Amino acid sequence: MASVTHFIQNELLQSGQLHGYRMMAVRCKESGLNVRMEDVRIISLYLDPVGVALRRSISIRRRAYYAAGPNFIWHFDGYDKLKPFGLCISGCICGFSRRLIWLNVYHTNKKPRVIGGYYLEAVKIHGGFPRFVR
Repeated sequence: MASVTHFIQNELLQSGQLHGYRMMAVRCKESGLNVRMEDVRIISLYLDPVGVALRRSISIRRRAYYAAGPNFIWHFDGYDKLKPFGLCISGCICGFSRRLIWLNVYHTNKKPRVIGGYYLEAVKIHGGFPRFVR
């Protein structure tokens, strides 16, 4: 463990200041040190608590989503991973309320007539159509 701690300490002093524990574990393995990732995480936390806290604070900033009201925008999507088994899933949600407009399974999603049929059926059921579709 002392050799791993010494290696990580040297990496932190050189070019590894911004590396997280996963990258540091890879660097350890590349240099021939056989160490668990969890051990690298604990050692990194002990040697560089400020750097760990800094890397933890960086998170993905999500964009703000805006829909003016119900049925303002509908989002369509398809799921084709089950296509080898003859199942294609198509769905649509309302962007404002996240309400499910439709969720259908058919043997194809490639024919625009099928998706258009789902759309027209939903317009009839809901008594209106969205301003935008995406």
